[in-house]
Amino acid sequence: MRVVIFGAGAVGLGFMGDLLQRSGAEQVFVDVNSVLVEELNHHRRYTINRADLHQVTQFTVAGAEAVDSSQPGSRSRLAEELGGADFALTSVGARALPLVGKMIAEIARDSRRWDRPLDILCCENHADAAAVLRESVAEVLGAEEAEARFGFVNTVVGRMCQALTRADRDLPPVTPDSEQVFLVEDYDPFPVDAGALRGPVPVMACLEAVPSEQFHAYEHRKLYAHNGVHALLGVLSKLRGYRYFYEAGQDPELDRIGRRGMFEEMAQALVRAHPRYFTAESLQEFAVDLYARLVNPVFGDEAARGTRDTLRMIRPEDGRLSGAAIFVAEQGLEPRALGLGVAAALRDNGLGPEGLEDALALTTSEVAGKLRELVTAALAAVDSAGEPGALTRFIEP
Repeated sequence: MRVVIFGAGAVGLGFMGDLLQRSGAEQVFVDVNSVLVEELNHHRRYTINRADLHQVTQFTVAGAEAVDSSQPGSRSRLAEELGGADFALTSVGARALPLVGKMIAEIARDSRRWDRPLDILCCENHADAAAVLRESVAEVLGAEEAEARFGFVNTVVGRMCQALTRADRDLPPVTPDSEQVFLVEDYDPFPVDAGALRGPVPVMACLEAVPSEQFHAYEHRKLYAHNGVHALLGVLSKLRGYRYFYEAGQDPELDRIGRRGMFEEMAQALVRAHPRYFTAESLQEFAVDLYARLVNPVFGDEAARGTRDTLRMIRPEDGRLSGAAIFVAEQGLEPRALGLGVAAALRDNGLGPEGLEDALALTTSEVAGKLRELVTAALAAVDSAGEPGALTRFIEP
């Protein structure tokens, strides 16, 4: 089995490569980082650091090859690789995904090497990344040919991955001659949308192909429970001046807010929205594990990684904070903790309640009205965050 992975970053190498090696797959990474490509091709193996709640251990992924997609001669090699691949994956990030889609489409347009649809599993941390890829491919090939030649498949990537340097953490680098360090979680589940597959279910360790309706529930859990509460802890950590997420977990006030957002708001909302797939018991178990991972001092997740673009967190195209607050409100619950996160993100961008209007346009007028009122009050609490207990008084009026 041979698999092409677009993106040799922390997710591609540190998650996809790990699972694929367990399945005995040959891996071909595609990246624009010429130095990393050369190192991978020279060593044909790389090292990843994996953190659980107690320690960091190292593991080696062997048999990796790489293609430098920035080089003019790479297109013919990629045509061969895609033509012979069992399936492909992308892990380049939402902003680079349209460029990758255009490249794949141009290769497909100029080559007839494969005579069956190629499934591409999108591993970006973005809502409906498969649609982004599909649209960029269709711009070159047209919608009909894009659908005929490819399967565009959403996935849920639950493993958190950090790209660091040896100066950041004294850990083994990706290759012996590299300064780059990849630190990832010891977390394996990998659900994919079975309804979008064009071919057989990919043979890949820990991959769970689930029906589209069930996958939609899992996607909500990832986007709102994981991304939403992670963003909540991130913006509050930034507000306090903390460097690491675990410092929020050690701050009694922020920890109370984070736990309310996870357990009293998001877990209950998910059970109400998807009773066929989640129970109170199963969501409680999931939430306990997830919250511990978010504030894990061994993983040492930096707040800066989680707050690179706080404006996107409240914009419709991402909305991990605004979307999470709306989701909770639509289930008849009051998102006071997540509302604080929205308010902190607004203030981080010099905005008031008006900055939320585009996101509120996605829900009903009743929910929008309640959230406007809630966020306006949350802004006052954020502005008074220097006063002891100001944030706690907001979530526990």
